[in-house]
Amino acid sequence: MGMFKAAWEDEENNRRVDLVVAYQVADGQVEIDNVTPHRVHFRDPESGETTRSIRVHTESGKQLLLDRALSAGAVDRIRHQLSDADVHEVRHDLDMVHDPHTEPSLTV
Repeated sequence: MGMFKAAWEDEENNRRVDLVVAYQVADGQVEIDNVTPHRVHFRDPESGETTRSIRVHTESGKQLLLDRALSAGAVDRIRHQLSDADVHEVRHDLDMVHDPHTEPSLTV
């Protein structure tokens, strides 16, 4: 199983949500096992600059953000990009999951 960081650009709410995506490759197909919201970066609506960033601690917060990402089609776009990519090019560093300053491998 591999893991990588993706980001969902929630422009409607002026935020970027970092997602940790766990996946596996079975019979040449990429299957997403789990998507977990990890951190939210709030942006100034005028400049687009990040004003603050918070980690998502609670299960209810993770579920709320995941539901919003699902309804916005972010997970489907991640799945599509993964299926088009060579998964060996996607970063798998487990340490990056805990580093809020690491740029995501995919942005949707």
